Amino acid sequence: MIILTAIGAFFGRIWKWIRETAWVQPLLIVGVIFGIIFSIRPIVDSITKLQEDLNSSETYYHNFQKSLVSGAKSDADKLTETVFGVMEDNTKREAAAKEYGSKFFLAYVAESCAVCKESRGGFETLQQNFNNYITKEADRADGFKMYTIFADEVTSDTTTKQTAFVQYMDRNSAFFEETAGVGYNSDYYMNNKLSDSDLQNVESCDPDNFLTPTILLVDFTAAAENPGVTEIFFGLSGDKDSDKAEMLADCWLHTGDFAIK
Repeated sequence: MIILTAIGAFFGRIWKWIRETAWVQPLLIVGVIFGIIFSIRPIVDSITKLQEDLNSSETYYHNFQKSLVSGAKSDADKLTETVFGVMEDNTKREAAAKEYGSKFFLAYVAESCAVCKESRGGFETLQQNFNNYITKEADRADGFKMYTIFADEVTSDTTTKQTAFVQYMDRNSAFFEETAGVGYNSDYYMNNKLSDSDLQNVESCDPDNFLTPTILLVDFTAAAENPGVTEIFFGLSGDKDSDKAEMLADCWLHTGDFAIK
C-alpha cells in the first residue's frame, strides 16, 4: 500500500508540473519554428554562393572555349590537329602561330569541377597582370592566351554510350600519347610533380580517369626546341590566386618547379 501511494504521489507531481508549466510548450514550439526559419536563409545563401562561384568559373572558361560541336570538324579538333601537326613537323609552327598564337595554355575543364573553380583565379590573375609576372618582353610572345575544351560538353554527337569528349579522345589518341610522352620527359616530372598514373591515363586516353583540369602549355615560338605541347600538369597549387598565377608564370617560362634545380 505504501508503495502504491509513493508511485501515485510521483505521478501526481509529474502531472502537477505539466499543468503548471504548460505555458512553456507553445514557447518551445514557436522557438523551434523560428530556429528552422532563421537557419534556412544561411543554408540557401551558402548554396547560392557556391552555385554562383561555379557558374562564374564556367563563364570564365567558356570565354576561351573551343567547342566539340561538329565532331571531327569541330574547333577543338582543328586546334588539336594543328598542335599535333607541329609536334610531328616543326616547319608548321609559323602557320600554327599565326592562327592560334605563339604560346598559349590549353586547359581541359568541366562544368561543376571544383578544382577547375579553384584554378580559375590563377588564370585570371595572370591574365590581368601578365606583364607583371612575365617581365621580359621577349618572353611575352603574343601576350596571355588560353583555349579551353570542356570534357563534359554535350553535343548532337553525344550518345548513351559515348560522350562527345570520348569520341574526341578516340580521334586524337596519338596526340594524347605524344603529350603524355612530353610529360614523362619534362623537368616538372623529374622534380616529382607528376604521377605516373595521371600521365598513364592521358597516354591510354582513359576518359573515366581523365583529370580536369588537365593543363597544357603549347609553345610555337622559335625558342621552343620541340614546338607544340611543352608542359603538362593537373590543377594549380597555392593558397592564393597570386600563388597559382606564379605557378602558371613558372610554367610559361619553364622556371621554378618546371626546371631542374
